[in-house]
Formats: sequence, C-alpha cells, structure tokens
Amino acid sequence: MTKKLIINLIGWLFFIFLTIGVVFFPEQFSWYTTNIGGLICLLIGMVLIFYKPRK
Repeated sequence: MTKKLIINLIGWLFFIFLTIGVVFFPEQFSWYTTNIGGLICLLIGMVLIFYKPRK
C-alpha cells in the first residue's frame, strides 16, 4: 500500500466515524455540530481524504 492510499483511508475512516457519531449519538457529539471544533475536524478529514503527495 502506498503512502497516499494509507492517508486517504485514514481520512475516510475519520470522516465515517464522525458521521456515525453525529447520526447515532447527537447528544455526545454536540461539540461537533455546534462549535468551531466541528469545522476543524471536517477540514482535517477532507484534507486527509483529498491528499496528494508533492512530486
């Protein structure tokens, strides 16, 4: 497995974990939907998902 694929998989797993958490446990994940922490987590996940190494 290449470095790019591993980083993309980590991003997808992180994103899926947060999505499932918000859907099934909204009370415990209120920080994710109401604060700027949620935006930061979303941006981190998206950066990992769309990661492309420099040449």
